[in-house]
Amino acid sequence: MAVGGVGRGGGKGRAGGVKGASGPSGASGASFGGKVDRTESLVGPSGLVGSSNVQGPQATDPIAAQALAIAKRLKNGGFKSKEEATKALVAEVLQEKLNMKSAALTGRIAGALQDDPRLNQVLERLWSKAE
Repeated sequence: MAVGGVGRGGGKGRAGGVKGASGPSGASGASFGGKVDRTESLVGPSGLVGSSNVQGPQATDPIAAQALAIAKRLKNGGFKSKEEATKALVAEVLQEKLNMKSAALTGRIAGALQDDPRLNQVLERLWSKAE
């Protein structure tokens, strides 16, 4: 039995070994018996992976939907400031995920979100998404 020829259609009586690129694309490992990898089917024409979580304004996640609603209220004058809207968003997340209401914890988390430049930038993008 030849070592390199097992399962690859190696020639009779020749020593096997590492073979070069094979298959229609010429790339090594590009073909696995004609089966399509699961992740390959998610890649769109642009080469980016599609995701059901990235839907824009019609988010299916209740927290994302609530965040967009808070952003719309902020834009329409429902909140006096972005700090107040941030506190409302934090309170909504605490209620939804932890089933908890705490004004002190909400204030601390909202303050920490606004003090961190990276997270504050995320909040600004969220507030700008309101239509």
